[in-house]
Amino acid sequence: MPSNILRQYFPFFSSHRSERCVYLDSAATSQKLQSVIDITQQYYQERTVNVHRSSHQLAASVTEQFEQSRKNIQHFIGAKSHKEIVWTKGATESINLVASGLAKNVFKTGDSILVSALEHHANIVPWQQVAQALNLQLEVMPVDAKGVLKLEESLQLITSNTAMVALGHVSNALGNINPIELIIAKAKEVGALTLIDGTQAVSHLAVNVQQLDCDFYVFSGHKMFGPTGIGVLYAKYDLLEQLPPYQLGGEMIKQVSFSETTFQPPPLKFEAGTPNIAGVLGIGVASEFIQLHRTTLLALEHNLYQQLLDTLSAIPQVRLWGDNVNSICVQSFTVQGVSHYDLAVLLDKHNIAVRVGHHCAMPLMEALGIDGTIRVSLAAYNNSADIDIFGAALTECIALLNESVNQMATDNTPFEHKQTRLAPIAESIKQAKSWDQTYRQLMLAGKGLARLQDQYKTDTTAVYGCESQVWIKCCIDEGKLVLEGDSPSKIVRGLLAVMFEALSGKTVNQVLVFNLADYLEALHLGKHLSQSRGNGLSAVVDKIIEYCQHQSPDKES
Repeated sequence: MPSNILRQYFPFFSSHRSERCVYLDSAATSQKLQSVIDITQQYYQERTVNVHRSSHQLAASVTEQFEQSRKNIQHFIGAKSHKEIVWTKGATESINLVASGLAKNVFKTGDSILVSALEHHANIVPWQQVAQALNLQLEVMPVDAKGVLKLEESLQLITSNTAMVALGHVSNALGNINPIELIIAKAKEVGALTLIDGTQAVSHLAVNVQQLDCDFYVFSGHKMFGPTGIGVLYAKYDLLEQLPPYQLGGEMIKQVSFSETTFQPPPLKFEAGTPNIAGVLGIGVASEFIQLHRTTLLALEHNLYQQLLDTLSAIPQVRLWGDNVNSICVQSFTVQGVSHYDLAVLLDKHNIAVRVGHHCAMPLMEALGIDGTIRVSLAAYNNSADIDIFGAALTECIALLNESVNQMATDNTPFEHKQTRLAPIAESIKQAKSWDQTYRQLMLAGKGLARLQDQYKTDTTAVYGCESQVWIKCCIDEGKLVLEGDSPSKIVRGLLAVMFEALSGKTVNQVLVFNLADYLEALHLGKHLSQSRGNGLSAVVDKIIEYCQHQSPDKES
């Protein structure tokens, strides 16, 4: 089967931009089908009316199309009735809707809520806030050293006190397919409700909510080739009847007087205001495409994932995380001795789009003892060439980051007794002829940066707003600024060196008039910084300036 057989349906890959971009970040958001683009454009250009309100023919036609999308989603996930499908802004709002409703009239003192250590923040924080507000217990299903759910220990946590089990069908950070059937079955035995976050599952797995027998199932349109800003809450109808409205106003109202208001039955009861009509039409079309091509999708993604595993496994420094057998086509990895932030920056320079960091799963990263991973997430529109290009670029980037810079050993003189010693790097960066030369100079400079001792790595010295962890310590010595800092990222340490070279040894007044944008432009460095990394550098300079604003020349921290 040709590995690009479905690529033709996605216009991104025929655009000028895509010729230079290898897109391996589909778990963040998928590329969009031409049919999805067409139907949303048609709505805005030719059929812009509201639904469920006007009685004219065009409004009736679009309302019918709108409700047909609801039926499409019903069939897509095997729901019993289209009345069990509620439109939301996304999976996050779907979870919040359920958590808010249950908090009002279902949860009671002594109950516990069970989540897994794998969860996206959106499936942790709403339950955490409810538990804190109602004095409930929030318990966590554990994972092993690779990030795979410990099933037996998890099942033992489901007891007669468990009121809700909230679990991702698939881990967004690692790609693991969780054993949700067994967990749902155990929850049913003790009378607990179950919510499954299917955001990463529905475009990769065939889902049937009646067979699963879960109480709630949520997902988002933009992860399944559909539009952003549209999501789905599936719930058994009797539960929808029990839940109170989440928001008030618009079509969800049946009758209003100043003494009493009554509400529409589900699902309209939960759809306040004018809905995302174009998004609803788009997700309906996307679901039809996935169902039509399900067999092809699964086969393509299986083959691509195996090629990705082979590519990563061939690199000795790479460590794979998660369940590499029972997984969708998503793989997280780290590289021994190499910052994942640095790798992502260099891969981006090769026009390869991957996700780096904690993937909105900070508790999982803490459980694994790491501060993040590189995540490669594939979809059926990828092809073998994408993985070949990625593998070659990854090997090249690792080699670049491993280049010896031992000629500049770190100075271990105590902070209080020195000025920061830096090689003059501004001119070397300015003279760099290519992006790889620029980053070599940055890493060389970072190697020579005076490192911050661990005792000073505190909340006070931490800089927030950076992609990588950063700490900055400032003091005034004989009227001049002395700086010391650190980061796990070689590139970030190099950027710190750039700033320290410019600011260290200056008076407070000289620091206060420093202009970061002008300095980066003078070094021709701004073009090599992503917006997020540029914002992080701004946060560093802001912290230094804030310190100087509170100092006098003879005052020391």
